[in-house]
Amino acid sequence: MQHDYSPVQSSTRVFEIDAVRGFALFGILMMNIMSFAGPHMEDQLTMNTSDIYSGTNSIVIFLINTLVTSNFYTMFSFLFGLGFYIFLSRAEKKTGSTYLLFIRRMIILLAIGIIHAVFIWYGDILTVYAITGLLLIFFYRLPPKFNLAISFVILLLGTVFVLLLTLLMFSIRDVDMGALPASGYGVDMMAAAAGSYGEIISLNISIFGLMMTNNIMMVPLVLAIFLIGLYAGQKGYFERLSSIRGMLWKVAVFGLGIGLPIKLATGYGMTYGMDDPVWSIATMLAYTAGGPLMSLGYIALLLLILGRFEGLTRLLQPVGQMALTNYIMQSVLMIVLFFGFDLFNTIGAVWFPLIVLATFMLQIVLSHIWMKAFSYGPLEWIWRVLTYGRILPIKK
Repeated sequence: MQHDYSPVQSSTRVFEIDAVRGFALFGILMMNIMSFAGPHMEDQLTMNTSDIYSGTNSIVIFLINTLVTSNFYTMFSFLFGLGFYIFLSRAEKKTGSTYLLFIRRMIILLAIGIIHAVFIWYGDILTVYAITGLLLIFFYRLPPKFNLAISFVILLLGTVFVLLLTLLMFSIRDVDMGALPASGYGVDMMAAAAGSYGEIISLNISIFGLMMTNNIMMVPLVLAIFLIGLYAGQKGYFERLSSIRGMLWKVAVFGLGIGLPIKLATGYGMTYGMDDPVWSIATMLAYTAGGPLMSLGYIALLLLILGRFEGLTRLLQPVGQMALTNYIMQSVLMIVLFFGFDLFNTIGAVWFPLIVLATFMLQIVLSHIWMKAFSYGPLEWIWRVLTYGRILPIKK
């Protein structure tokens, strides 16, 4: 039996999805630059605050923690769930085992994520997406309302758990538990930043190993957002954006109206209160409630803006179309900038937005140049070739 494994053609793409994905990349870098530029992770482990994050710089960190952290990786998660539906529903129209094809796609993404985490930057999110993506197969055939309900239950349980844990910590905070030793878990970022590429790799391996426990705990929350994206795909919302403007307004107002107050509180906690056990637990609300609500509000608002300004869709679309390449490229550019030029822990956070904006503008230009000549981004092409098991034409 002949299997017809061929990828999505550009004529059938929904450009607004690519544009939202492109915008999400801007937010991903704005969040990640805190860890690229200085010992953000080490500070969290040792309860210290380096100079580049304190003083006037802390205002920028507060804004990032409120408006960006947990909001944009959640946007990416939504788009992943939506992309999963588009991939499988289109693959089904051709002959061959669609599930096997998707499993192969996720295994390759997992491999790309591990390579990224070890050889470039420890803060990889692709590994979490790949592992969680495999779970999505069990939900594809379920009714849309059922998937939405499961998502709501996961996020609600997570929120209730965090609130109860916060109350528990609050009730025992006056209990003398002795001096807790400050521990960096053997992580010395300053030494790695000043050392060789080999030391950066060993730093990546040690921190990525530490983060795996945290990442496994993130799987249910990521799955919840994947399911909202799957729901949007099943309901066909992106095929009829112009007819659901009323619903988009409601989602934007609801998501931002409830999400922003939660994120203002967790943003304050993340910036100024992480040495307090009560605050450090309470900030998890950014991942169970604030981030999901804000991200849905952002997506709805952005779709309304894109509907009005088609030029913005055309500007962002190529960036999102090669999102995997651009995501990895961000890591490479930041590691070269901060580690290669010995700028690690030297540039204050007030400069972060400017660096991110300049990097993103560069990516817009490079994406436009590349997508004029080619059908896929370079890493997207490799991912497709390995998924479909044959060489695909890349030139337009």
